[in-house]
Amino acid sequence: MIADCDAVIAGTEPYQRDELSQSLGKLKLISRVGVGLDSIDLNFCKKHGIHVAYTPDAPTQAVAELTIHHMLSLCRNTFQSHRSVIDLSWKRQMGSLLSERKIGILGLGRIGKRTCKLLQPFGVTLWACDILPDVEFSELYGIKLCSHDELFSACDLISIHIPLNEQNYHFVGHKYLRMMSDGSLIVNTSRGPVIDEGALIACLQTGKLKGAALDVFSREPYMGPLRYLPNVILSAHIGASTRATRRQMELGAAKAVIAFSRSQLWNNYVI
Repeated sequence: MIADCDAVIAGTEPYQRDELSQSLGKLKLISRVGVGLDSIDLNFCKKHGIHVAYTPDAPTQAVAELTIHHMLSLCRNTFQSHRSVIDLSWKRQMGSLLSERKIGILGLGRIGKRTCKLLQPFGVTLWACDILPDVEFSELYGIKLCSHDELFSACDLISIHIPLNEQNYHFVGHKYLRMMSDGSLIVNTSRGPVIDEGALIACLQTGKLKGAALDVFSREPYMGPLRYLPNVILSAHIGASTRATRRQMELGAAKAVIAFSRSQLWNNYVI
């Protein structure tokens, strides 16, 4: 479809060397609807003069809200309670308050920061780790900046907000999961492959982790063994799935194409 296109408005489908080679000399712009760029071979694009644009601000609120939802669901065991009503066992689950948890934010970018802001009314203790820490923001919102080791050792609820790249593939694996205290919780609304699924399953089965909530997976639609664990909440990559968010992302991607065609500057050109 892209072989004769000057520009393409892209979803999450792959734009790697094989796909892009079909359109060399013609394609000048990939305008991504959304924030993740792991499906695009940026090095190939740069080498062959293909510009890449995206809409990083649009999904921020929606993903952060889903993150808070998953945190609350894990703390209050709402999924298990829902199932107990359905199967007539009527189990009144005991949970915990968010304020009882030391919450660790892995990745203090747009979504990580928005999540911290939304958590403020809950009176939580916040820790965060980022390769380029925003000291001013952290001081403003009472966030303790720390190393990766400190984050996983100190916090019993970790929320993941790092991008998928070569360095972050299976970043959250046996090493860091074993550092967490028994009964800890983990939420991932970033990208599936940043968690080693095998290591996660092992920690969930032994009780090292009390629960996990995942919106993203290495392969989607997800059909793996996490579906059979009672202490896991799974959602079908719905982080940005609100009407307002979709409209903002799609409109932004279209505006990038128009700006490019008019040789105008677009704020979110990657290349």
